[in-house]
Amino acid sequence: MSSFTQAQQLREQRGRLLDQARALLKTPHFGHAEEGQFDAMMSQADRLAVQIREAELRDATGGSDGHLDPKMRRILNGLSSRPGADAWHESERDAGAKAFAKFLRLGFDHLDPEERGAIRAAQGTGSGGAGGYTVPDAPMGQLVEAMKTYGGLLTAATVLTTDTGADLPIPVNDETTQAGEIITENQPHNEQDAAFTQVVLQSYTYSSKIVRCSRQLLDDSSFDFAGFIIRALATRLGRTTSGHFTTGDGSSKPRGIVTASVQGGTTTAVNNAISYDELVDLMHDVDPAYRANAAWVMNDSTYAHLRKLKDSQLRPLYGDLPGSGPDTLLGKPIIIDNAMPDIGSATKPIVFGDVSKYFIRIVRDVRILRLEERYAENLQVGFLGFLRADGDLVDTAAVKHLLMKT
Repeated sequence: MSSFTQAQQLREQRGRLLDQARALLKTPHFGHAEEGQFDAMMSQADRLAVQIREAELRDATGGSDGHLDPKMRRILNGLSSRPGADAWHESERDAGAKAFAKFLRLGFDHLDPEERGAIRAAQGTGSGGAGGYTVPDAPMGQLVEAMKTYGGLLTAATVLTTDTGADLPIPVNDETTQAGEIITENQPHNEQDAAFTQVVLQSYTYSSKIVRCSRQLLDDSSFDFAGFIIRALATRLGRTTSGHFTTGDGSSKPRGIVTASVQGGTTTAVNNAISYDELVDLMHDVDPAYRANAAWVMNDSTYAHLRKLKDSQLRPLYGDLPGSGPDTLLGKPIIIDNAMPDIGSATKPIVFGDVSKYFIRIVRDVRILRLEERYAENLQVGFLGFLRADGDLVDTAAVKHLLMKT
């Protein structure tokens, strides 16, 4: 079966499933049982959406996924829900990645001179054995890609990877209130300098905490041990940084997009529900200059709430809203980030705007320590990862949040 045919069949299957879900919402007595069925249908629709994108990408490359070049395979891996697994095998072809994988499994003493040259000790952390080693570029890329699974904001924000952790000034210029003028012949032009400010991104150090692995797992040559460690570190670092990138207060940590954003002009009428009108108001609170590239950011629970919006006749609103569907709301994409607040009294469960104006800075030298002697009596080896990062909204006019009633 061709990728095109497969994608078409998946689209038809997803369409039938969505029709069934809409019909379920119109059930006169929509209760907990129907709600569970609806959630299951929408989860299946989300999985089909991923499969459709994979099939379309295979069709665009002119072959099955087994014939994809490494770059396209990494793109497919980024669409899947298994962060880093297959992509790690591709990256192992890189000398640095191979040496690093061997270091994780066997330790630095088992590397030959060429392999030792392929990875470097982390600067400023003592000797290699005590201070660990910097993750090479290939597995570093897989680590960041895997982190995106645990923080949707990372997929849409502007991510800057720097070689050092020095303060990084980002110039900011809000031109939404600036305008030109009409002049008459031989009259001088007025001057209006662009007003620049700046946001300074720092480099806060995050720890994965210690991940312990058994000797049996280390000795199992058929097990993708390097991929396992990368995923374990990405899970922990991703969950921690994601929370700060969304709601961090900026005090010795990143300033999250919710904290940095400006409140929209409307507060919800109640503290446990969001109406269609309030969504429209929030959208139009953002200047049209930013709306062209705007997106919604919310957690999965809030998304489920919006999918169940109904009018007074129990008819579902979501599917009938202009431009709305499983992946969009009012014509704009939806980013799911589960670090976003839930709907509740005085919370800010939704932000809307140009999310690319949120800058995330990641320092390239992610460090991993291998703790061999510490857990030797338990026949275990410990691993500890450190990542330096920061984030902030560089243009506060670009993103607005919805405030729930107290």
